[in-house]
Amino acid sequence: MSSHYVITMPQLSDTMTEGVVVTWEKQVGDKVERGDIVATVETDKAIMDVEVFKAGYLAGPLADVGATVAVSGALGYITDTLGDLAIGDGEIVTEQAATEMIPHHAGIPIVMPQLSDTMTEGIVVTWEKTIGAVIKRGDIVATVETDKAIMDVEVFQEGFLSGPLAGVGSTVEVAHPMAFIVGDAAQVNDTEVTLSAEHKVVESHHQKNHVATTPAAAKPGSVAHPGAKPVARPAGRQASPYARKMAGETGVDLSQLAGSGPAGVIVAQDVARARPSMAQVAHSLPQVEVPGTGRPMSSMEKAVSHAMTAALTLPTFDVTFNIKPEKLIAAAKARKVSVTVAIAKACSVAMLKHPMMNNCYQPVDKIVERSNHDFGVAVAADGGGLVVPILHNIEQKSLEQLQAEWSELMPRARARKLSPNEYANPTFTISNMGMFGVTHFTAIPTPGIAAIMAIAATGTDGMPVNITGDHRVVNGAHVAAYLADLKQIIENPESWLESMVAANPIPEGDWDFPVIVIGGGPGGEDCARDLVEHGVKAAMINNAPLPGGECLWRGCIPSKAWRHNADLMRDRAHDAEKGITGTNIPKLDWATLETRRKAILQTRGELALKTDKGVKIDVREGFASFVDDHTIKIQPPAGDAYTLRFGAAVIAPGAPPFVPPIPGAREGLDSGGVITSDTIWNLPAPPKKLAIVGGGVIGVEMAQIFRDFGTEILMLEAKDRILAEVEEEIAKQLTELLKQEFSVVTSAKIGGIAGTPGKMKLDYADAEGKNASFDCDYVLMATGKRPDTSKLNLESAGVQLDGAAIKVDTRGRTSVPHIYAVGDVVGGYMLAHTAATQGRVAASNLLGEDHVYNQDLDCGVTFSRPQAGFVGLSVAQAKAKGIDAVEAKMPMSIDAKAMISGETHGMIKLVADKATQKIIGVHFLAEHTDTLIGEAVMMVSAGMTLKQVAQAIHPHPTQTELFGELARRLMSRLRRTAKR
Repeated sequence: MSSHYVITMPQLSDTMTEGVVVTWEKQVGDKVERGDIVATVETDKAIMDVEVFKAGYLAGPLADVGATVAVSGALGYITDTLGDLAIGDGEIVTEQAATEMIPHHAGIPIVMPQLSDTMTEGIVVTWEKTIGAVIKRGDIVATVETDKAIMDVEVFQEGFLSGPLAGVGSTVEVAHPMAFIVGDAAQVNDTEVTLSAEHKVVESHHQKNHVATTPAAAKPGSVAHPGAKPVARPAGRQASPYARKMAGETGVDLSQLAGSGPAGVIVAQDVARARPSMAQVAHSLPQVEVPGTGRPMSSMEKAVSHAMTAALTLPTFDVTFNIKPEKLIAAAKARKVSVTVAIAKACSVAMLKHPMMNNCYQPVDKIVERSNHDFGVAVAADGGGLVVPILHNIEQKSLEQLQAEWSELMPRARARKLSPNEYANPTFTISNMGMFGVTHFTAIPTPGIAAIMAIAATGTDGMPVNITGDHRVVNGAHVAAYLADLKQIIENPESWLESMVAANPIPEGDWDFPVIVIGGGPGGEDCARDLVEHGVKAAMINNAPLPGGECLWRGCIPSKAWRHNADLMRDRAHDAEKGITGTNIPKLDWATLETRRKAILQTRGELALKTDKGVKIDVREGFASFVDDHTIKIQPPAGDAYTLRFGAAVIAPGAPPFVPPIPGAREGLDSGGVITSDTIWNLPAPPKKLAIVGGGVIGVEMAQIFRDFGTEILMLEAKDRILAEVEEEIAKQLTELLKQEFSVVTSAKIGGIAGTPGKMKLDYADAEGKNASFDCDYVLMATGKRPDTSKLNLESAGVQLDGAAIKVDTRGRTSVPHIYAVGDVVGGYMLAHTAATQGRVAASNLLGEDHVYNQDLDCGVTFSRPQAGFVGLSVAQAKAKGIDAVEAKMPMSIDAKAMISGETHGMIKLVADKATQKIIGVHFLAEHTDTLIGEAVMMVSAGMTLKQVAQAIHPHPTQTELFGELARRLMSRLRRTAKR
């Protein structure tokens, strides 16, 4: 005989007495799994999902959509047999299906963040905001205890804090809501709930009267699914009920998965392919009952327990060498570097020869190859336990740099005050127990590394160094070879302490030139100048009569010449507001502007060539291509081609404009009706109407310049916003200003381009699919640049590509060790100063020094009005790297200097690493970003702290004062948060 279970209207809060059925997500006869959403109901607070935890089949009668059902009243039924789908007349069902009510569109969820790969849950420590409080972008709303430390929860949405809110002491799973943000104070739900260690609601109350109620789901016998609760749907995405069930059982974070189902729905197969959490692996292994009353583990104890148990899934082996460390210890002391740092660096030096030691196994049947040496070094934490802070990118840094980082990292590690980026995801781990006199021990590797090294106390035979390896990634021969080289490196530190790069970076040989540089733009020219300054004979092959490249002839310099004239015209419109009359009708003399612009370019090009030859660069005009990895062929503009032999080469040819495959675009290029950033300089006069395809830096700058010259502009952007490379809030503000000057259409689809120069037509559709056309003089393709290496014959030299770009490391080295590439041809930031920096980095490494390009310190300015700019990282970029970042911002409208000049649009934002309080980013929207940004560059590149900038003396009245004010505000906020 079949059994029936009643699905009752759950009670969310003590004020709730009834609910209205909004939808049925399942129909009579549908299979129901534990954790399925069967219906949505409207309560006195919000629309909620009804989730059931009884498998079977949905049976009727179902409450009608729109029906009002009292709390505990029947919504429908579940039967355990498919053939019994209706409750008989007069049949009384006493068995209840366990249910739970979860928010449905209750607002923007504030979720428990995942701050490390081992973290599966967090405990709410404090709420810094109360229900109903106004929430602003960047506010700290709560603190939570993770498996490593107590961390702030920062939000980046504005609105009002709303429930259901997980109360202090609640245990919340990663990616599950702690509370919500709503846009209207009237929508605030003031329910607070307490969640148990099993993530179940054990108490809820209405904050106004704090009368606690215990929901049915928490009554004895009503919950029969410990550890197997289906996870919630990931924010803004869909997941099948079975996928949610599997994710709950396996600890998989659905928000990190790509859905393979229809319309991107996450299905069970996606979950099955995902890596389980360490907690899930640990709990899936046999558990042995022991007598006694146990206390709950702390978050850190649980994390260690799960990681160590998960380590049992690794097939490991051990290899031990005895190494004599005396010379390394003496060398470290002489350089005032800790032995720990010296050993870490030695391990990195050895790993350059044995890169497989830095790899790891990834389920299922994959090997992750990693070039970054992010080594975890185990230290004892205050109060017991181990913490493993990470020294990042050891392979790129000197001993002195590493020591400075370690000295700052160590005290915070002992106090467990590390940001996730400072302890999560090491690529190799070192544990040194020799300081405790331990003569030998074996360390336990955890998933995510191939090997862990255990160092014991030095004895008569030396220092025992044991490596435990994951046999899926490395074998005994690999580890033995690595330890043999490590032994030589530690016992002979003089072989590597003075120089961290390979000897003779320029191979010895009978070369025509030790180094040949291909390209005479900022990257190639700066590289060649640095080389000859240090006595290295170098040739620079430039496919143009004069050096300067894209920057001088088709980019930075000519565009700023136009921008200067546009600024003069724009500024005159505001003269009357300041009491200057008679200047508000400027007129552009295009011929004079062009004569002056071209003279500037010619003068600078001639000066550059004179300087290059004066410092003894052998400058040759022609197009270069590779014959082999030590030979290039040069085709001069006149005469026969010839070859040159080289020891090393630097590729720096720049990148041409990219023209997408839009119907009619190629034909327009041939006729001249479609122009690019290369050909716009040939315009005979400012057009009356200009269509611009692309809303990046080039598109925005040209749009405003020609608007100031009197041109009607239409800008079309395929993405949902323009200026995708600019910090989001800065871009949003600038976009609103631009829309006041010309038409901007985002999410645009271009149907085709046709016509002749002066009479062009562009067809497009907007985001809603509405078709339109624009008649104009020209169409500017401002769709960015893309490297084109097709004529360089790179395959003959063995140089590998990464997509269209040349693949390089942070030193500029390609897949061929003596061939480097810099600038636009390697992708990334396609900026003149980026190319110049990379050129100097390549030169340094060719000279035997150790120099890297760090994109996180790079910068850029968009010469719009006001100007957008950045240095370093945004908060979003920092958080993507695992850095616990925080920002402060200040509008230009409050600045005295800006008020005087009438330039009050925009803001400045300061971004800092919360743990170290180092400034890691500054973002601008200001009229004089191009001058203000210099100070920000020094802050970020020098790793200055908030305190240093706050205490610096800035002159008044200048806009540089804002840096000090921002630093003081951010320090104050962090101080208040820490006290709480």
